[in-house]
Amino acid sequence: MGIRVADGPDPAAGLDPELVNAARGIGFAVGARLRELAPALRPASESGAEPDLVIEEVSLDPDDPLDPLTLIACLQAHDSYAVARGRPGAASPGALALARVLAWAARAEMLGRAPRIAWIGPPARRPEALAGHAVTARVSLRDGDDLVRAVAIAVIS
Repeated sequence: MGIRVADGPDPAAGLDPELVNAARGIGFAVGARLRELAPALRPASESGAEPDLVIEEVSLDPDDPLDPLTLIACLQAHDSYAVARGRPGAASPGALALARVLAWAARAEMLGRAPRIAWIGPPARRPEALAGHAVTARVSLRDGDDLVRAVAIAVIS
């Protein structure tokens, strides 16, 4: 199953198909970057079924509201990463958090000067001496009754 939006309207509903395809294109590019970063995939169940995680929150600090096109890009990046790892339908909360930061950077690049990401990863691995502005993505996903969280930080120099 992987990661999905809660039951409700499709994020692409009512959007221009060309914009949706452009968002998916950004997602594929971000997915290639995720392959380099190689965040962990959640383990499959003993029966081999992949986790079914439902998005509760995908946020970015400084505040950058999640719009449908960015959500589409992030989900495409996540899904293409899972496929590249040989586990279609797998779930990686960390990959979704990293995708949120990378999709933000890709959008910023289209609007002007691209932010220079000096480092990106989980907060616990951030080099102490690295100076720069931090951009933080937080993801909350529902796994049945459990809440799964992931955080990714990009240091912009």
